[in-house]
Amino acid sequence: MCLAFVTVKRDHVNYFDASIGSLLSGLDDRERRALSVNVLFANTNPELHPSWRQLWMDRLMDSVSSYNVSDEDFRRLQALEESHNYYEKGVYDYTYVLDQCYKTEAPYIGVFEDDIIFADGWLAKTLRGLHDIENRLKAQNWLYLRLFYTETALSWTNDDFAYRHIGFVFLLTMSTACGALMLTRRIWPASRRHLDVLTITVICVITVPAFTGLIFMIGKYNVSPMRGVVEMNKHGCCTQAMVFPRDQVPDLVNFLRDRKGGQTDSMIEEYADEVKLRRFALAPPQVQHVGIRSSRDNLEINTRSTWAFWFEENDAKALRREHELLLEMDDVPWIENAT
Repeated sequence: MCLAFVTVKRDHVNYFDASIGSLLSGLDDRERRALSVNVLFANTNPELHPSWRQLWMDRLMDSVSSYNVSDEDFRRLQALEESHNYYEKGVYDYTYVLDQCYKTEAPYIGVFEDDIIFADGWLAKTLRGLHDIENRLKAQNWLYLRLFYTETALSWTNDDFAYRHIGFVFLLTMSTACGALMLTRRIWPASRRHLDVLTITVICVITVPAFTGLIFMIGKYNVSPMRGVVEMNKHGCCTQAMVFPRDQVPDLVNFLRDRKGGQTDSMIEEYADEVKLRRFALAPPQVQHVGIRSSRDNLEINTRSTWAFWFEENDAKALRREHELLLEMDDVPWIENAT
């Protein structure tokens, strides 16, 4: 698997070093051999970045580079930087690293932002997830496996039966509660002292609807958490960590270059919808977004909301045990042969 990081200098903070540290932390030799880790320093003057030319970079990374482009393209990139046109430059950087990884002939290509941390065992679970997509789900036309998503984007929608028929759900719960209470009064006469008409009315008309509404308010993924590989064709956010099958990369790159600029994640979703490609996510998320200071001048309130809540439920010791068990059982596909 080829992994590509795009990193840029941020004011007063550098998340990149911690991102690389958590990426590699805990990997055994077989897992590390399964990866080709490549870093693009996406400043036209990479000397501005605090991690540029650090000795540990060359020792730990498979490839460390800045732009290798024509003079014309380089001047264009400088102009985009100076005008703060992050939407066009962001698309350029994304397609640039996709191209670089495509040349390695790796079967899977992961593109990561530089302000994330990884859960222990992320690679083993990712490889198992990719294997499940290809073999258990028999997916043919799919675009990516998402390692990060934010639950704030996964609210109830009209695709959910309960939400689509929310009025019926409220009516059903109210009538069921009322029927059960009336039946209780009839079967056990002693209960009538407590279950008078007023009490039943309050329970059925106020209490039951209030608790039914509360269930909707806490979110469907708190009611029924996702596990393993799940299809996520809508509302997947954002581009922090995505793994693409090699055969989908050329057409995706061409689409993004034709569009030139915009929100990269939205454009990827637009492409998938247009050519009817399935999209998957690994649940719970294997990556957390930690960047508060945006590289694109986004407001802090927006960067703070890009957060994987279920990631925070992880227990470090439990993750380590799971990781060790997967390796001991040799239950990680492609780990010996992937490059």
